[in-house]
Amino acid sequence: MKNKLNKQELFYFCEQLSIILRSGIGSTEALRLLCEDSTSPKSKELFTALLSDLEVSGSLSHALESSGEFPRSMTAYIKVGEETGCLDEILASLTEHYEQEISISEQIKSAVTYPLLMLGMMAAVIVILLVKVLPVFRQVFRQMGLEMNGISRSMLDAGASISRYSTVFLAAAALIAVCILFLCLHPKGREMLIKASSHMPRLKEIPVAMDYARLTQAIALGLHSGLGPETSVSLAKELVSHPLVEKRVENAAQLLNDGALFSQAMSESGLYSGMDARLISIGYQAGAADEVMRKLSLRYRDNSLSLVARSASVVEPTIVIILSLLVGLVLLSVMMPLLGILSEMMI
Repeated sequence: MKNKLNKQELFYFCEQLSIILRSGIGSTEALRLLCEDSTSPKSKELFTALLSDLEVSGSLSHALESSGEFPRSMTAYIKVGEETGCLDEILASLTEHYEQEISISEQIKSAVTYPLLMLGMMAAVIVILLVKVLPVFRQVFRQMGLEMNGISRSMLDAGASISRYSTVFLAAAALIAVCILFLCLHPKGREMLIKASSHMPRLKEIPVAMDYARLTQAIALGLHSGLGPETSVSLAKELVSHPLVEKRVENAAQLLNDGALFSQAMSESGLYSGMDARLISIGYQAGAADEVMRKLSLRYRDNSLSLVARSASVVEPTIVIILSLLVGLVLLSVMMPLLGILSEMMI
């Protein structure tokens, strides 16, 4: 098995397994139930392999790690859950974590998909006007002994070029579509998109906010699982992609390895500051650092979703205005000569 499970599949796996374990059923029987209830060949193959490994090794974390389908951080949390006897609680926390990841991903996908669809539809309308509609009006004008001039002529020439080199334009459109899919779906593409967005005034805050939501939730999960601060931060680092946040996490990890307290490392590294750092310090002293981090992660998640929504609320009308002006320019290039003819007929 080469492909890791996506966040949706990880969420369903953790949720179902958590519910079964809470009912008092053991890990082996739980996997057997999941295997029997699975409908897709891929799921049945995965659960069969996990069940076989679990029956031999006696460890769920070992079975998950051997399959190669699950993230390293998830298997580490589950291993701690097995050792501490609170596997069902760990799985419930993992369920909450992946639910948050899905929520952020869906919000971003929704915010990006609608403008792209609108852009594609409006571009198709403009191309049809240039290639199909304007030539008809040119024929009408020629029958009347007139020629299209100025903007009308430029638009007509653009339509003729698109029609003449349609293969080239279609290839360019396909290439653009592939690039968009690469930027949105491929890990390296998303990394390039994050670096590019870090230079845009309205967008540079979004990847930072999303990384903080993931990072804080992962640290909270690690602390709740019983992992030490060093291990929790180390595992959480795998979820971070923004260079600025990565540097801060590395500084925090180094401070923890040097013997600094958790709250001290979070503050001195610049990872958390102001009121957030103060809350973490109080939570750590009160023995409730995991609960404070969990609440902070929810706030960071809401902040990231709010930033995405606000950016989308600016991008969508901007696209509508620009494309509407282009469509209006094309229609105006046709209407102006007609108005000129009508005015001459009136005289």
